[in-house]
Amino acid sequence: MEESAKKRGGRRPGAGRKKSTVKRYGFNAPATVHAVLQQVDSITDFICEAVLKHAKTRVCADLNDDSDD
Repeated sequence: MEESAKKRGGRRPGAGRKKSTVKRYGFNAPATVHAVLQQVDSITDFICEAVLKHAKTRVCADLNDDSDD
């Protein structure tokens, strides 16, 4: 019985969440933003594109040289 108890739980190869390069964010959207997000096909793609576009024009001038297309 002691042998079977050692096989329960604990670390196992391949178990758990896989490492990822993405970061999750949550935010409270006002009604106007909610209305826009309801009309797009992919909310994640839309938000990522909008943030990168905003960063290129206002925040990070060095992002103008990088392109993910």
